[in-house]
Amino acid sequence: MMALEAAAAALPPLQALRRAACLPPGDFRMAMRRLAGAVCIVGTTDGQRPTGLTATAVTALSAEPARLLACINLKGSTFRSIADSRRMSVNLLALHHSDLATRFGGAGPGAGELFEPGRWDTLTTGAPILRDALVSFDCVVDEMMVAHSHAVMIGEIKSVQMHPGRHAPLLYADGRYTTLHPQGETTP
Repeated sequence: MMALEAAAAALPPLQALRRAACLPPGDFRMAMRRLAGAVCIVGTTDGQRPTGLTATAVTALSAEPARLLACINLKGSTFRSIADSRRMSVNLLALHHSDLATRFGGAGPGAGELFEPGRWDTLTTGAPILRDALVSFDCVVDEMMVAHSHAVMIGEIKSVQMHPGRHAPLLYADGRYTTLHPQGETTP
């Protein structure tokens, strides 16, 4: 019998696993730093004022119907605006947007001022779209699920805008911004 088969045959009861201590938050954060993620700005508006944040917990959900999901911290004003308006944009950033990602990540001015340095527009829903993003998804929030400190927002994609140029995507890994490099090359 192989080691994996032996381990599967001796699975601990699920109830015992649920009662066991959780992974300490510091260990979780250190492990998750190894998970590279595309950097996006998730934006919304209440009809008067846009707000947004930097996010890496964004992924495709389904192609038919076209859906994506974004995990949004419950503590911020962006969550409240998305929950109220039920609309959001997801703007995939290029490497040259790292300063913008930092500002939307909380190292910049207040929410109203965040949108000044970029070239912003709207498509179908009225949510802010970064004109030179690699791609922008304009969504209506189809479903929202709250889990602990975050909400999982499922966005029904109403329109998309793709930048015609070919730029390197902005990624976040190991606590810093980076991008993809051809095999054999490393980041500076």
